[in-house]
Amino acid sequence: MERRDFPASYIPTEVEKRWYAEWLRSDLFRAHPESGRPPYSILMPPPNVTGMLHFGHVLNITLQDIYIRWHRMLGYEVCWFPGIDHAGIATQVKVEQQLAAEGLSRHQLGRERFLERVWQWKERYGGIILEQMRALGISCDWSRTLFTMDESASNAVREVFIRLYDEGLIYRGKRIINWSPRLQSALSDEEVVYRPVTEELFVVRYQLEEGGFLPIATVRPETMFADVAVAVHPEDERYRRFIGARVRVPLAERLVPVIADDAVDPTFGTGVLKVTPAHDPLDFEIGQRHGLPLLVCLTPEGRLNELAGEFAGLERFEARRRVAQRLQELGLLERREPYTHNVGFSERSGEPVEPYVSDQWFVRMKPLAEPALQAVLDGRIRFYPEHWVKTYEHWMQNIRDWCISRQLWWGHRIPVYYAPDGRYTAARSPEEARKRLGLDPTVPVEQDPDVLDTWFSSWLWPLTTMRWLADGVTEETPELRVFLPTNLLVTAPEILFFWVARMIMATLKFRGTIPFRDVYFTSVIRDGYGRKLSKSLGNSPDPLPIIAKYGADAVRFTMIYLSPLGQDVRMHIDERTQDIPSMEIGRNFANKLWNAGRFLWLKQRQYGEADRAPAEEELSLPERWIRSRFAATVRAAETALRTYHVNDYARILHSFVWSEFCDWYLEALKVLLQRSSTEEAARRCRFALELYDGVLRLLHPVMPFITEELWHLLWQRTEGEFLCTSAAASAPAQWRQPEAEEAFATLQGIIEEARRLRALLGLPPQERPHLLLRPSEESIRQLLLSHTWLLEALTPCRLQLLADHAPPARSLTGVFRGTELFLPLSAEYDVTAEIERLQREIARLEKLLQETQAKLHNAAFLQRAPKEVVEREREKEQSFQTSLATLRERLAVLNTLVTGGSNA
Repeated sequence: MERRDFPASYIPTEVEKRWYAEWLRSDLFRAHPESGRPPYSILMPPPNVTGMLHFGHVLNITLQDIYIRWHRMLGYEVCWFPGIDHAGIATQVKVEQQLAAEGLSRHQLGRERFLERVWQWKERYGGIILEQMRALGISCDWSRTLFTMDESASNAVREVFIRLYDEGLIYRGKRIINWSPRLQSALSDEEVVYRPVTEELFVVRYQLEEGGFLPIATVRPETMFADVAVAVHPEDERYRRFIGARVRVPLAERLVPVIADDAVDPTFGTGVLKVTPAHDPLDFEIGQRHGLPLLVCLTPEGRLNELAGEFAGLERFEARRRVAQRLQELGLLERREPYTHNVGFSERSGEPVEPYVSDQWFVRMKPLAEPALQAVLDGRIRFYPEHWVKTYEHWMQNIRDWCISRQLWWGHRIPVYYAPDGRYTAARSPEEARKRLGLDPTVPVEQDPDVLDTWFSSWLWPLTTMRWLADGVTEETPELRVFLPTNLLVTAPEILFFWVARMIMATLKFRGTIPFRDVYFTSVIRDGYGRKLSKSLGNSPDPLPIIAKYGADAVRFTMIYLSPLGQDVRMHIDERTQDIPSMEIGRNFANKLWNAGRFLWLKQRQYGEADRAPAEEELSLPERWIRSRFAATVRAAETALRTYHVNDYARILHSFVWSEFCDWYLEALKVLLQRSSTEEAARRCRFALELYDGVLRLLHPVMPFITEELWHLLWQRTEGEFLCTSAAASAPAQWRQPEAEEAFATLQGIIEEARRLRALLGLPPQERPHLLLRPSEESIRQLLLSHTWLLEALTPCRLQLLADHAPPARSLTGVFRGTELFLPLSAEYDVTAEIERLQREIARLEKLLQETQAKLHNAAFLQRAPKEVVEREREKEQSFQTSLATLRERLAVLNTLVTGGSNA
């Protein structure tokens, strides 16, 4: 490739667009299962087709891309399987909203025409999120993108349903499900959001058949028309004598038994529970244990039905008010009081979910859960962080059957057909259904109108992405042979049960192997106040403008830098501008890296290209030190990645590049180059560039764009040569030289102590005072003598080594590892005047600090002022405190000089 000039500053937008197009044009991300290289694969958690990029995605896909890019550089045949989920309810809601704006409903269109509209919507808007993800530079094999409603995936879904049905693991039955009256569909637990709601707790008198009454506490008096019993705890002394008696249900005038059940909480309300199995999950279980009937008093639309008599037709919440009023009139309402509890709301439609008994399709989970639990407990699948194993174990041991039917039109339609006589079977087609049911070919059969839960296709993701049963028949593919089990799954812990556990079950069931070896659970991202990011709170910025402002590499690096394994991520968000100032971490780091590369490029142009780096015996101490530190950094970074401490990986590289490579080595290199001949300087530049090449390889997985650009700017590359597909950073064992690190650490410590003494006097950078050193050991004396050139340049001071004679009286003193430092005060330095100046500045800052703290201790200010104003005041407080601490230290040192004491 043609070599280009090196721009003075890094412009991410131009670089990112150019390199991503080049990577795609060169087809670098395509996997070749037949290559023979060791495989490494990751399944992308498929985002919803309705989704838009948010920072949860940014963290998740950056983590995945780091591991894909790293293993590509390690020589693995990598495959990152991307895709999109059809998102049944979410997508149907979007299209129904679109229809409503046109004055239409899906029922007016009919099922076939409605589904045509959904596919049109999908083709126009679906997949936007995958395009947005490309802005982050992710390197998945786009040729393998799968949509969960693709024909290949649909064939596998249908086949799995039929196989499980034939084994008796799928059945139809009545169960309590989450019901959305507005959507007219069952909801998965994942689609229900719980939040605290303050309602009323009603204490109602249920009259005993033999006289007297039992007080029953309930928040839902409108469901009493479906009561079939009242229950007490068998050990509750207050009510034990009533067990076996009967009470009359108010308004329904129906006698029901008093039963005993351990599930009753004696401390809640009055300790007596009305049992309504059709409208409460706990009551349903009690009803199953006691063989109670199921009465339904609500319609699917959320209105009372004929069981409610005069209240029939009332909307559920209006019915609650009217029923309570009637109970009050009849003298049956003993009291009502505020009661706060968690209520489930539909994530999609926003209304309170109705626990509702209905005929649904279920998967028997117990037989599938046992091997899936064992796979985690025996270590075949590892969780990071490990504490999620206990949560997984508890859930799997208490697993319930999975309701897989949804009353929607968009999704995989349930492959069950009904005969006119009510019999039914699962089948691949109407023709097969007739054969299974023993029907004449002319007898009509009707397919179940419901569709499958979106998670039913998602649990097959490890298989459908690898073309399992893509044609409904073929079970072996090259992808399955090579890439299953996959190596890593990166996902959010809240879908551990909905997705991770089910994928383990399905893959073990149908392939006899695990779907992945490692599962990395991402952190929860919170704002500076500890709140989860949310559009409704105004604290969830669109990542695309942030990427445009700071650059993709800066955003990627910052997210990883701030994300320790197993801990929440905290990001300060300016809610007014929707900016994230902490992204400066990544941008400043990218600029530091760029400037280092440009410095080396300029020096190479100045001194020319050498045919070799310095030989081992020609290396200076700073060069041997930085090479040793690079080798240690390579090892530490590899360890962090292998143990999934990705946050440590980012911080290790930040520390090495910023502090050791740039702040120390490059500063030492500047001095070295001045002391070298042109030929020697060229070789030293080559050494630095070779080491910088390793730095770029270390950073490429997390900062792919800037590293690729720098790699091409600094060296002549052939066509088709990319850092993306080059070897990972490495360092021979002999590069580690602890003695060089120890010696250079001594020089660093003395330089830093000298700089501290200069700062205490407030000396300007151009002033070069005398610095006297008195080493405690001869070896240190020799080290200092041989590196006087470096010490004088980096302190900067004029150096003199003392023997045993006394130092000057008027001097600041310091010590590092036994070496004493003395910084004599010049005759012109007026200690008294400087003390007075410091006292005035301290007094000024103290006043400002008091004013700021007065605001921050004012409750009215904290309550009324905008959050960003309060945050600015907190930042000012911290700045004043830091400045005061520095000034007070300087004042104390100068006061010591005046009194004649020691300042060390």
